Amino acid sequence: MMIWAGVLFFGAGAVVLGEKACTNDRGLILNWIHFSQFGATVFYWVLAGFFALFVLLAVWILFAIRVHGVPDVVLTAESISFPAGALVKRALELPLREIENISQTEVSGQRFLMLKTAAKKHHLVLNWLESKEAEQHLASVLRERWAAVRPETECFGLFDL
Repeated sequence: MMIWAGVLFFGAGAVVLGEKACTNDRGLILNWIHFSQFGATVFYWVLAGFFALFVLLAVWILFAIRVHGVPDVVLTAESISFPAGALVKRALELPLREIENISQTEVSGQRFLMLKTAAKKHHLVLNWLESKEAEQHLASVLRERWAAVRPETECFGLFDL
């Protein structure tokens, strides 16, 4: 719903600024920067272009979500699959053996399950779950399965008998 509001807002802005650029007959003063008539027209077209790019980006995101959907979190005995990506969420399958550390955090009301590997940290957003109990259940089951597949660490090194 919020993406549609953004499409409408930036679409209306692109139309208004495009119309302003087409009918501009004067200069512009913006924070003590003086633009000529031509400079103001270019300024309006650039802003209209940025607004139109935001609209295209939002429509592309909506199309990609419609075609691909948003993947679910799937926890198996050997791996966890979860949505990852900045704009369009794709399923990322992470073998449990690669996880070095599991932790939970909350930042500004957003709850995350952080899965640290040797290469990077993966953040799994937990707010989509229906309750904190469901989040805790997912985290505990994940920790159990992670502990089951982790290789045992050598405590004694060279002195292991």
